[in-house]
Amino acid sequence: MDAQARRRLLAVALVAIAFGLLAVTLAVYFTRGFIPGDALVYLGAGERLNAGHQLYALQPGDRYVGANPPYWTVPTLSPPFMGVLFRPLAILPPDLGAYVWWAGTITAIVVTLLLLVRRAPLATSVAVLLLGIPLTYEIGVGNVNAFILAGGVGIWWASTRGHERTAGAVAAFLVMAKLWPIALAWWLVTQRRWEAVKAGLVTGVVLVGVSLLGAGFDAHLTYVQVIRDTTSIGTSVLSVAGMARYLGVPTTIATYLPWAIFVGGCALAWVLRDRPGPSFACAVVAMTLGSSVVNINSFSLLLAALAPIAWPAPARERVSPSPSVVAATA
Repeated sequence: MDAQARRRLLAVALVAIAFGLLAVTLAVYFTRGFIPGDALVYLGAGERLNAGHQLYALQPGDRYVGANPPYWTVPTLSPPFMGVLFRPLAILPPDLGAYVWWAGTITAIVVTLLLLVRRAPLATSVAVLLLGIPLTYEIGVGNVNAFILAGGVGIWWASTRGHERTAGAVAAFLVMAKLWPIALAWWLVTQRRWEAVKAGLVTGVVLVGVSLLGAGFDAHLTYVQVIRDTTSIGTSVLSVAGMARYLGVPTTIATYLPWAIFVGGCALAWVLRDRPGPSFACAVVAMTLGSSVVNINSFSLLLAALAPIAWPAPARERVSPSPSVVAATA
């Protein structure tokens, strides 16, 4: 058996093992029932907006969402735009909108995994083995992270295949849905994808307008306070801050560690700008671990870092060396 045949056999075996274990883990997980918890939280936000109620507070008649101080004291930690997205889904019969969204998130994950494993079976299989538990929870809860994972991969593919405007528009949408994908928008800047940046800005202005019309100005002001709380006293247990606290790091120091990861990752994305793949991976890490709210499913976002392996940047698409690099090698 030649080397290529052995490599193919290894790839088939790893794919079977990785996705077989994922299937078993999912089967065990769903013994609890089919309840897309995060999707129901988003649905409650849409219902409150449709009823003319406050987005970040519960009133009589609102869908109950439990608090867990100090990690969250409001019924949703998402930006107002997520509530606006769910307003049409909240018109559907009770709970149906959440299951429609859940079906969309599962589809996004499945399609993304299929594309990745087709292009990079070995790397994808290893990643699924390492991130099987986070993936299981991501599939099970209906979180917006599913679309951020798919969108992150899409941003890499579109920006390196000449579809910069699409990449910019997708980046703007992801930032509106969850702020931390701004690291991916920053990556587009480091790559000097100016068409993508312009498209992102235009799309962002439009989406901000939709968000203001759909949720109101007061909800956006309140969200600023929500951000302050989650990045200070409300950092989650599985965030870098939470893990540091568990290891005995003083809270006053631990609170700033996610910011250090985010800023550091974005800085590395800039330093490595002449190497698009590693630069993109740094942005993905910054987006995932730089967040102050990290749950077990959040780690599945790291799969987006496989995109440069699955679709290497064509030579003509690679960023030309910066003037400093040229001068250093002259």
